[in-house]
Amino acid sequence: MKIAAKDRMARLIAAIPWIVAQDGASVDDIAERFDYPRDLLLGDLQDVVFFVGVPPYTPDTLIEVTIDDDMVWISYADWFSRPMRLSGAEILSLLAAGETALAFDTQDEAGALARGLTKLRLATGSDANTIDVQLGVGSTDTLPTLRSAASAATCVDISYYSFGRDEHTERRIEPVRFFMDEGNWYVGGYCHRAEAERVFRVDRIDSISKTDVAFSQEPTGSDETFAMADAPRATLHLPVERQRLLDGLPIDDRVDHEHHVVVTVPVASQRWLTQMMVRLGPDAQLVDAPNTISVDLAATAKKILERYVN
Repeated sequence: MKIAAKDRMARLIAAIPWIVAQDGASVDDIAERFDYPRDLLLGDLQDVVFFVGVPPYTPDTLIEVTIDDDMVWISYADWFSRPMRLSGAEILSLLAAGETALAFDTQDEAGALARGLTKLRLATGSDANTIDVQLGVGSTDTLPTLRSAASAATCVDISYYSFGRDEHTERRIEPVRFFMDEGNWYVGGYCHRAEAERVFRVDRIDSISKTDVAFSQEPTGSDETFAMADAPRATLHLPVERQRLLDGLPIDDRVDHEHHVVVTVPVASQRWLTQMMVRLGPDAQLVDAPNTISVDLAATAKKILERYVN
């Protein structure tokens, strides 16, 4: 019997307090009550729950699981007996993250998240207007139209502003993937104008219209926008204090020194590499790059400054 990861976790979360309340239970009783295959149950109790706790992960902060003669006992660590109290900053972070997700989900999909946020607001005495999360989502019709097209596997026509080229273009795209990065929503899919996979920032879509044209490409089901195995490589040298900007990058190789870090990364395009070098700052160096890619940071910086002036 196979169980999806989220369903398996739901069973485990439900089983733990029940076992504690029963002051122990047999493996067979737990498996039957929570429709939990015996081998998966034992594995999760011994390899997952046993290591659940809080920093510094010493014995007094870990959940203790005892299995003896097919009986299971679970003891919470002392830390879990304390009332759970959230600071103002933690509550704000939870509400902001939740509102961010709700901005993208449909009402039907929101479900438990919407109810959880309502309970959190009631507990803090705030209402739905307390936090207003503004994401890069463009007009209110853009995301719903894109999602509807993705569900129906039909193309959309968009008018798109390309920041890198400073131009507006008309495109027909096949929206497949959605993701958020640094407060902005992106849609990925096949672009008929480029005749290739592309990613578009949703708030740079000036207008959008539905079509009845079916997708011409088979969705890949992947968030990759280029084949990393075939992509050219670049080697970057940057100060240690800027290394956090590497989070999320598919790094091939990394060498840490006392004051700097040297990494080798796959390069999606010349524009991507240029933008990365700008983000890394003036102390970063491009040690090695493919012959097909050239980075003119001076010209890029001048272009950026001209936009601020204008």
